[in-house]
Amino acid sequence: MTRFDELIAYFDERYKIAVEYSLQPGKKIFLGNKGDRRCRFCGRTSPEVTFRKEAHALPEFVGNKSLFTYYECDSCNHAFGSGCENDFGNWSLPMRTLSRIHGKAGIPTIKQGPDNNWRIDGHLDGLNISSDDPEAFLEDNPSTRTLKLHLRRGAYRPVRVVQTLVKIALSIMPEEEVPNFQEALDWIRPNNQLTRLVAPTPFLHTFLGGPVANNLITVAVLTRLRDDLVAPYAFLLLMYGHEMLQLVIPSIEKDQHHYGKRMEFRRFPCFRDEGGLAPGPIETRSLPFDSAEVIGGETLVFNFQYQEKLPR
Repeated sequence: MTRFDELIAYFDERYKIAVEYSLQPGKKIFLGNKGDRRCRFCGRTSPEVTFRKEAHALPEFVGNKSLFTYYECDSCNHAFGSGCENDFGNWSLPMRTLSRIHGKAGIPTIKQGPDNNWRIDGHLDGLNISSDDPEAFLEDNPSTRTLKLHLRRGAYRPVRVVQTLVKIALSIMPEEEVPNFQEALDWIRPNNQLTRLVAPTPFLHTFLGGPVANNLITVAVLTRLRDDLVAPYAFLLLMYGHEMLQLVIPSIEKDQHHYGKRMEFRRFPCFRDEGGLAPGPIETRSLPFDSAEVIGGETLVFNFQYQEKLPR
């Protein structure tokens, strides 16, 4: 049995797909009932709140131009966009640029260094790096034909990144699943002062190396087949560019009887596990994102292989 087959068998024995979307630019999909609109997050209806804006089920900056909901009011939409989604945007920016993800205003630009005097711009055919002092953030090793970039994230709060992902899961899941996540719904609600959930929330981040499509998104919620299985009830899977994010959706309602037990949480299989003509490395790590403290100045290191350098 290959590693891919082993992972498939593991999840087939424990989970079913509650909802899944494979998105690419084109036709818009709206979730919910346009004629009967109640906000899933605050519970209010018109005329107490308005529903004029097109509410993205997941942020547009990850490339989502296809999936929207009818059940997010303008007030909650604004609160999420200026709140936890802003933290997620800062945290994910460097990778979105390197993956050339098209957000609301195109591929985001990275500006860093003293007075922002160097930048990385994404284009359809690659990246353009400009700087007066490239050695300040770029290492070139001609013997291994490797470029190493040192990039800095914007300031973010880890717990707000998790809240954004929980909000995505609650946005796309079927209506009948929502009662299983009332505690999580209260936790992410705008203006809620709570910073921690009762239970920890396992979060796996996987980097997918090699060539990837920059205009495809996979987002899904998977739920446990049976309650006697010692496994988290549900998790979100989000893949875009070079990243795969896998987060347990907190459910006090469905997981409380397993508290105190060791619940295994493995990485979901992906196309890289199958190999192919141009496989790339897969790097997975668990992120302890339960802190509400602001993290600033975090540096990421990226390695690029090249065949040759051409004079300009």
